[in-house]
Amino acid sequence: MEIVRGERVAQEIVGLHESVRMEELRDFFPRAMTAAGEALEARGVDPAGPPVALYEGMSEGTFEVTAGFPVPTGAAPSDDVVVAMLPGGATVEVIHEGSYDGLSDTYEELTAWFEENGMTPPTVMWEEYLVGPESGADPSHWQTRIVYPVG
Repeated sequence: MEIVRGERVAQEIVGLHESVRMEELRDFFPRAMTAAGEALEARGVDPAGPPVALYEGMSEGTFEVTAGFPVPTGAAPSDDVVVAMLPGGATVEVIHEGSYDGLSDTYEELTAWFEENGMTPPTVMWEEYLVGPESGADPSHWQTRIVYPVG
């Protein structure tokens, strides 16, 4: 696993926002991506990148998460979806390769990296789903980029 420092421009996303328990994430994501995709299609807007999930903290095992797609600036919300912003600035990033079941190991390595570097992982972060179930690829070939803004 290669942890890299990067730099990002703030990116608007359109998605479904909910408070979701860890064990409910598998049900939430397909519903969120469908809602976001339908909202974009209704507006004639194409996603500006791969599916994404923005996590804005966790309390008592429940995440505040917005899942959907990056969009050009100005894509309006609807009754079903909201607009959120991926923060710009310095980042710490890693690409997890493999099924989602192994993500916890990658997060543990990232937490250790933050500790070794005298940093605390931010409460806001996001995942970009570069290759996943919709690709038809074997789960061992899935790729999820994990991004922590640190600037």
